[in-house]
Amino acid sequence: MIIQSKRVFISGQFVPAQIHVDKDKIIKISPHGALIPDADYDSKLIVPGFIDIHTHGMSGYSADEPSQEGLINWLKALPSEGVTAFLPTTTTQSRETTIESLKNISIVRKQRHTGAEIIGVHLEGPFLDNNYRGMHKKEHLRVPSVEEFMEYQKISDNLIKYITIACEHDDDYSLIRYASRNGATVSIGHSGAGFENAILALANGASSFTHSFNAMRALHHREPGVVGALMNTNAYAEVIADGYHVHPGVVKILFNAKGNRNIILVTDSIGVKGLPEGIYDISNVKVWLDKHGTARIFGTDTIAGSSLKMNEGIRFLVGCASVSVENAILAATLNPAKALGIENRKGQIKFGNDADLVILNDDFSVIATYCMGVKVYCNNNC
Repeated sequence: MIIQSKRVFISGQFVPAQIHVDKDKIIKISPHGALIPDADYDSKLIVPGFIDIHTHGMSGYSADEPSQEGLINWLKALPSEGVTAFLPTTTTQSRETTIESLKNISIVRKQRHTGAEIIGVHLEGPFLDNNYRGMHKKEHLRVPSVEEFMEYQKISDNLIKYITIACEHDDDYSLIRYASRNGATVSIGHSGAGFENAILALANGASSFTHSFNAMRALHHREPGVVGALMNTNAYAEVIADGYHVHPGVVKILFNAKGNRNIILVTDSIGVKGLPEGIYDISNVKVWLDKHGTARIFGTDTIAGSSLKMNEGIRFLVGCASVSVENAILAATLNPAKALGIENRKGQIKFGNDADLVILNDDFSVIATYCMGVKVYCNNNC
C-alpha cells in the first residue's frame, strides 16, 4: 500500500512524500508522485500515530476495573482521536484491585485486538504523597516498595513500562533505581519533594515528571521544588493541554523553559470521557464532570482528571498556547516514544517503524487512522 500527501511529517517537518506500507511496517519513503498511490490525501497532514502514556479510561470504564469488554471498547475507540498506542493507567487502589486490573490488561493485550495498541501499563500510585494525592485514595497510599513493584511486574508479564513515584518517600531511591534498570520509565509526580531531592531522584534513574504543575510542589524563589526541577533539567515533562489543568500561558512558559524539547502531551482522561455532564463513580471516587469536560472530586475543587482527546490537546497547544504545529505534533508522537525507549518502532514516520499513521485536517480533526497498516478509523469524508 502506498499513501501520499504534500504534507507528511518527517524528521520534525512537513514535506511532500509517499509512504510505502507492507503489512504492519513502513518499508520505504519516496518522493511525492513517484508512483501511483493507493490513497492520495492531497495536502492533508499525515503524522505518526499519537501515543497517550497517561490515560485512565473512557465511556464509564477505568483501567482499574477487570473488564475485558471495557478495555477492548476503549482501544477500539481511541483511533477516532488519532491514538494508535497507549498506556492504560491505573490509580491508587488496594493491592488486590491492582493485581486484578494488571491481569486484565495483560490478557487483553495478548488477544491483539484491532485498534490502538496497548504498549504497556502506567502505574500511577500507590507510591504517592498524601498531601499531593489528588483523587487517589488516601487509605491505599503506600511507601515505595521494590518487592511490591516486582510482584506487579510478574503478574502483568513485565507490562509496567512507566511508573509515577513521589520520590521523597523512596528510601535511598531504591525503587527508582530498580524500576529504571528493569524496563520502566520512572516519573516524579504527586510529590512534595524539594528541588535537591527531585534532582537526586533524576540522578538515580528517574527521567520524567507526571502532569507538570498538577499535584506537585510549586516553584518558589527560595525553594524551586518539583516544578523547578522539571523546568530546569532535560527530563521529560507531561502536560495536560486542556486549558483547565494548566493555564495556556504557563504551558507556553514550559515549552520556552525546556526549549520546546522533551514535553509530552497527555490526556489524563478518566472514565467520564465521552459521557455527559453529571456525577459519576470512577475508580471508587465520586466525581463531578462539568460542562467543560473537567472532572473534580464531588463537593470539592480538586481536579480528578479530564475528558480530553489527543487531537484536541494538539489543537489547544497550537491555538491557545502559541506552540508551533511541529512541536505540538512531537509532543504527541516522538517525545512519548523516546520517553519509553520505543522511538525505533513508534512515534516516527521512517523505514522500519510500525505503520501507525493519522490523517488530519488543518484544524486537527481526524480524517483517518491507520494502526499497524490497517485503516481502523475513517470519518465521513474519508
